[in-house]
Amino acid sequence: MDTTQFLLTVVLTATTVLMVVVGIQLISVLKELRRTIKKIGIFVDEFDKRGEKNNPPEQQKLASHKKKAALHSILDKINILSPTLSSKTKKFFIKEKK
Repeated sequence: MDTTQFLLTVVLTATTVLMVVVGIQLISVLKELRRTIKKIGIFVDEFDKRGEKNNPPEQQKLASHKKKAALHSILDKINILSPTLSSKTKKFFIKEKK
């Protein structure tokens, strides 16, 4: 095996290992993001239940609108960071109807 072939093999192996590590890290980050979004949803639901008891209807609507706007802005930021997916590709973190 000559030097060029050896160097190419070493570089290819190192790149492959690095890409596997990056892929594993990406999966763990996406799982953590999914857990965080679920926790935010639970928190908003509990907050809505508590708010309904104490607020008159107008304040309820205003508080609900503010919460929806905050959640919408968070989801917009996530959408900006995620790549655009076509309808033919697999969409992660979305339950498919069977």
